[in-house]
Amino acid sequence: MTAIFTNIEYTDEATKERVVSLIEHTVNNGAQYVLVLIGCQSTFRIESIPELALASPIPLNACVIPGVIFGEYYSYKGALILGFIHPICSLLIPDIAADHDVLCQQLQQFVVTNGTLGSAAIFVDGLSSAVEPFIATVYENLGSDRVLIGAGVGDINNRFNYCVANELGCFRNAAILFCLSNDVKLQVEGKHDLSHIAGPYLVTEASENVIHCLNYQPATDVFCDAISTASGIDINTGNIEEHIHCYPFGLKQLDEEYLVRDIIAVKGHSLVCVGNVAENSLVYILHATKDKLISAANDAGAQFAAKLQRDIVGEMQYVVLVDCISRALFLHDDYQLELDAINAQLPSGKKLAGVLSIGEIKNTSQGAIQFLNKTIVLGGL
Repeated sequence: MTAIFTNIEYTDEATKERVVSLIEHTVNNGAQYVLVLIGCQSTFRIESIPELALASPIPLNACVIPGVIFGEYYSYKGALILGFIHPICSLLIPDIAADHDVLCQQLQQFVVTNGTLGSAAIFVDGLSSAVEPFIATVYENLGSDRVLIGAGVGDINNRFNYCVANELGCFRNAAILFCLSNDVKLQVEGKHDLSHIAGPYLVTEASENVIHCLNYQPATDVFCDAISTASGIDINTGNIEEHIHCYPFGLKQLDEEYLVRDIIAVKGHSLVCVGNVAENSLVYILHATKDKLISAANDAGAQFAAKLQRDIVGEMQYVVLVDCISRALFLHDDYQLELDAINAQLPSGKKLAGVLSIGEIKNTSQGAIQFLNKTIVLGGL
């Protein structure tokens, strides 16, 4: 397999004029498909995409994402323009909460064209409560032979903003699925290395991604008591939102790291998570620290580099990175140390290109597709 991209262009300030110029440059460079990833704080609006896509001589899709990454740089106001060497078969699903049979019919279009072998990528509204049932439906239709890498997209400051667009319009609660290769499977590595400090707790009342009760008590009461005991800090309903990013929930998995569920909001006595948490499941409270996150980044880079296929790695220009926005928000300016740790482990000449995401998507070791939180996911040949 040759390199996937003709070129990837980055700007740390995504104005409409700048994005249009970079799209034109990418088309003139021979790209057969263009994907625009737009930082949610940029002045460029996704509402401009349908008109640009209709005027484009090649297919053009776009997503809004919390942030973009290129090499050692990252930006919440920037954009990445990805040009693909070969024509890409993409499928935009305008409503991931649609009836199961409707979704299966749409996904089968992708399977009929591309089969179930090789590698694919997916961008899906990470703030939708339908994201996990949708991911399960994707796996049901694609199976375990196609390696998938992807990201939850959207505007973390306004879940009702559009997050996906093409020539047909702009959509929320939507997804884009596209084929990267029918011949070669990506090598994918995911890691967070968070350990539990409290629990397990029984989820006794929940609705989709909102936990109402733990051990038959209000979720916020249990959470505040547990974190106060573990940290020695008095955490209560008045200051709980200052600490939720440090203490995500974890669901135990066989032979895997904890499946992390970040807490993104407090509503009354309930905790709102990124991703669903089922009633009667057992959850642990995990603890994120600067040292743990940066160490996990270093390990993820090293483990990913060891997986690369040596006979074809020379053809790979870029390493794809999907990194959880909650890691960057927690680390603040020290997020640069996380990027530096990953870059230090990559083969010489390989460049990071990726996103800060609202949830990360990859296959488990058993093949199933999972929606993750607070995780670094790296992909390449």
